[in-house]
Amino acid sequence: MIQTRDPGVVMTPERLGSLQPTRLSAARTMIDKMVTERWRITRPEFSIDGTGNGTARYHVEVSEDWSFEFVVFSTAPDPAAERTDRIIGKSWDMMGALLEGAATDEGIDQTKVELPKLYGGRAAEGTLIWCRANRSMRAFDLTVESLRAGHQPPAEILGAVCYLMRNTGLDGNGTFGTKSFAAYEADHPLRTPYHAQMLTSYLMREFSLDLAEHIAASGSDTAVPLDEGFRRFLGLGNASGLGLIMFMKNHPQMADRWLTLREEALAAARSLTVDPDDAVLAALDARLAKAAAYRAQDRMRYTYQPGGSQVSAELERIREVLAELRQEATGPGLLLDGLYTRAAAEVSTEGHEFLCSLLIDLAPINIDDLAEALTVPEATAPSPGTSIAELRALLAGEYGWAAGIDLAEAGARHYAWYKSANAEEPRRGPLADLPEVFDDMTLDLALEVQELLEATAPLDPASSVGRFLGENPRFRAAVERMLTLRGHRYHSVRANLRHEKFNPSHIIRLFNSAFYGLDKTKEDGPVGVVGVMFHGAPTPADIAAGQGRDWPFPAEPEV
Repeated sequence: MIQTRDPGVVMTPERLGSLQPTRLSAARTMIDKMVTERWRITRPEFSIDGTGNGTARYHVEVSEDWSFEFVVFSTAPDPAAERTDRIIGKSWDMMGALLEGAATDEGIDQTKVELPKLYGGRAAEGTLIWCRANRSMRAFDLTVESLRAGHQPPAEILGAVCYLMRNTGLDGNGTFGTKSFAAYEADHPLRTPYHAQMLTSYLMREFSLDLAEHIAASGSDTAVPLDEGFRRFLGLGNASGLGLIMFMKNHPQMADRWLTLREEALAAARSLTVDPDDAVLAALDARLAKAAAYRAQDRMRYTYQPGGSQVSAELERIREVLAELRQEATGPGLLLDGLYTRAAAEVSTEGHEFLCSLLIDLAPINIDDLAEALTVPEATAPSPGTSIAELRALLAGEYGWAAGIDLAEAGARHYAWYKSANAEEPRRGPLADLPEVFDDMTLDLALEVQELLEATAPLDPASSVGRFLGENPRFRAAVERMLTLRGHRYHSVRANLRHEKFNPSHIIRLFNSAFYGLDKTKEDGPVGVVGVMFHGAPTPADIAAGQGRDWPFPAEPEV
């Protein structure tokens, strides 16, 4: 668990998994930027037949200096082929690439040849992202059949899926020869972390809607286009797995920065004092009402978290609390911390974090500063001159939670984390089933802290860490990580990741929901999370017109 700035709330893995998308999340900052700058998205090519085989190109004009092109290779599903969301798959319904500038014939040809190879391929120059997606067969086929018959698809069925295609991979930042994020120029439009992936996902969503509409119209005199309401409501499906646990391990400074910004924004909102009749409170109430209606229509089935109807009822209760506080206010202002505190006592963690996400909307922060704020170098800073006394104080203070974990408890040393040999995917498996020698990738802070405390106990407190590590090199990586992260609060999950009861899906959901901005995220077993990207996002026409910034919490289309 990670301790929050609020001493009254402990950020357990369960609470971390309940954090909701906010205006700081990558998907929302991406759309905000596109709408504010009025990016123009056109479709210069759509050479696809009536079954879905062919090529398409989407052009994104940002400014006179910057543009991007999204190249799509579409394939009609083969009933005999194995369709999988895993990277070891060989068959996908679409593959694509986001390239800088206008795609050349040479670049398109190279991408078409290299992209299906994945690990054996090499991206064309100027490629930012490689991607893959599969159709949601039921939702996609139903939409095509409905449009072909001259009417819109049934909202009550599509509302249980909320997408026509699901993302099965977004690869960038140097992978397969794509452009490294560190090489993005200072004025690059996608220099905020994950904006390149978000733009690609948005274009995948647009392609899925265009493809369904195109196939429906092929050979039909009665087909109708997809209603604009559906084009906003439907997003892109997404599934994530254990790779995000490895991301948390390998990018602690980014995780810390993201969570720190979120907590600072929430603290700023809670400290706001507003007049009971202020328009800010009216806007907050309206936002709560919209969110409550959205969750009331939520047709997803949840396992570990409250369902849509419960969260909707809790949001309505928060509205009642807000109304009570406004009525009870006797002074010139109402402190929003009172709403935060009252809600924490009356609703579930999920409902309370929904409120937190709405409060962050009120925080006096500048979104334009996020690109620089979120760009942090993941580097260790060796501090060989640190004394043993300082190291032990750090272990006892910031890592006291790890020192207190009972490693002799039944199930405490059950799991190990490793990379599979055939697919190079992160995995978790029982230690008893693994070879005697393997590449153990587990972030085992509890064991490291306890062994360090034991090994340094007899040493001279004034002696240096450098001397200690010279004689005990096995501790070097752990000590350098700990010294680099001194003073940071949110870099590591405060839990025993080897314990048989540790549920990775909470941390996977943290990244999917709070960091990336996916909606309707839910655990798909203990090692996976599914959700919807750009659920309710504006259309390209909306973006070009500078409209659609208030897109979260879409209502089901009434058609």
